[in-house]
Amino acid sequence: MSKKAKNSDPNVRQPILDLAQMVTNRLFYKVKPEDPEYWGLAGIMTDEEAEVAIKMKRRVPRTMADMVKLTGKTEKELEPILAHMSEVGVVEYNWENPQHEKQWILPMFVPGSAEFTNMNVELLEEHPEMGRFFERNSFLPLAGITQMVPPGGAGIGMHVIPVEKAIPTESQSLDIEHISHWLKKYDGKYAASPCSCRLSRKTFDEGCGDDPMDWCIAVGDMADYVVETKKGGRYISYDEVIEILEKAE
Repeated sequence: MSKKAKNSDPNVRQPILDLAQMVTNRLFYKVKPEDPEYWGLAGIMTDEEAEVAIKMKRRVPRTMADMVKLTGKTEKELEPILAHMSEVGVVEYNWENPQHEKQWILPMFVPGSAEFTNMNVELLEEHPEMGRFFERNSFLPLAGITQMVPPGGAGIGMHVIPVEKAIPTESQSLDIEHISHWLKKYDGKYAASPCSCRLSRKTFDEGCGDDPMDWCIAVGDMADYVVETKKGGRYISYDEVIEILEKAE
């Protein structure tokens, strides 16, 4: 983990800057207040929330018991903090553990919180800068080092196509029958939610011509997350999932 980014400007919110430094996956970079990592968080969360999120560390599942131990706060104090951070997309949650106990995770920006913020239509209308927050974080982590990243991205930021490598002209999509195998694994637990990419581009007048709603399909615990946290999610049936996939293809 990078050292905390200290700033002498009294207008800079240090907890937000520290959280931005911890979450970003830009290598060898010290986050500054003018960077999207900072202002993308500053508009949607409090310093207290940032201090709680810092204790979580990045991409480490934490149960409520863990959070109480880490922060010294009570469950009653933590519940509204975790609920708001989930609503604005700074953290996500699931029940993927042997005890099936609810746990919260602080994700990266992309893929992760930058997309979640752009799925919340009300938040995006109030903070249109979130569109740029998402767009900037889709490429900044790999700026200057793309040439060193192997095909597939090696788990760093977005997927990568090597510089100057020709892209095949043929276009293929995954067979719906293949996708249905995974849908059946989460039988009865599906939700349709807005396309964060389409919604984010609309904030700077580069939107697609089609409707941004109901394009992304969440399954399992993620289905609950997008429905419960104002991500525009709605539960759908297996047949509705197939209809969306066929329409997309």
